[in-house]
Amino acid sequence: MSVFTSILARVSSIIMLCCLCIAATSASEHPPASNNEPLTQAQLADIQALYTQPASTEALSALAQQLNLQLDTRGQFVQLRYLQVLKKPLLSQGLFIFSPTQGLVWQQQRPFNTLMVLKDQQLIQQNSQGKIQHFSAGANGNPIAQQLPRLLQAIMAGDIDALSADFSLFMPATQSINKPETQPADKSWQLGLQAKDPQVQSSMGNITLSGDTLIRSLIMTSNQANVRDYTQIQFTQTQQGPLSEAELALFSLGNESAK
Repeated sequence: MSVFTSILARVSSIIMLCCLCIAATSASEHPPASNNEPLTQAQLADIQALYTQPASTEALSALAQQLNLQLDTRGQFVQLRYLQVLKKPLLSQGLFIFSPTQGLVWQQQRPFNTLMVLKDQQLIQQNSQGKIQHFSAGANGNPIAQQLPRLLQAIMAGDIDALSADFSLFMPATQSINKPETQPADKSWQLGLQAKDPQVQSSMGNITLSGDTLIRSLIMTSNQANVRDYTQIQFTQTQQGPLSEAELALFSLGNESAK
C-alpha cells in the first residue's frame, strides 16, 4: 500500500496508498518477465464492460459464502503501474499481512524499503530513511480519507456487506459461483467496485477484484478515456494461519513515537 511519489503528502497520496499501493517507484525498475504481461485490449474491454452489469443479490450472497478471509493472512504482492507515456511499467513488490483483529501491514521491498500499517483508522508510515509518520483517516473530514480505510479492510476481509455500503458492485452476468452438483464448481470470480460518492469515484476510478477462495488480483482503472493507464496488483504465495511474534510486532510500528 505504499503508492505514491510523495507518500502521504496529500490526500491523493493517502487515496492511492489505501487502495493497495501504487507505490513510489522508479521508471528504471523492470518487472519480472513471467506472469506479469500487460492486459490485452480485449481484457481491458472486458473490464469496461463489467461496469455495465450490476451484481445480483444472489451472486453477491454466493460470493460472500465462498470467500474465506476471516483468518490471519499473509503473502507477497507485485504491483505494476502502466502509463501510456512510459515504455515499461513501474514496479513495486513486497509482503503483506492482513489480520481481521489487528489490521493491515504493507511492506514494500522494491524498489526501496517502506512499511505501512493500517489499524484503528490510523495510518502509520515508515519511509526508506526510517522516519515514521502518523495519519488519522478522519482527521480532516475528507470523505475520501474517511472511506478508504473502510474500503481496504472490507476488500481484504471479503466483507461484501461493507463494500455494498459505499460502492456499487458489478459482476459478469455469465458468472455463476454455485453450479449444479453434476457440474464441477468454478471457484473463480470477478467483482467490480464503483464508489457511490462522486468525489471518491473521481479520484479512485474503478476497482476490479478477482480470485477464488482468496483475492488474487486487484486492478485500478482510471475514469479517463485512455484505459491503458492502470494499476495491477497480484497477490501470490498467500497463506493463512496464526501470526508469529515477528509478524505481530510489525503492527506495533510507531507505538513509541506516538506516546
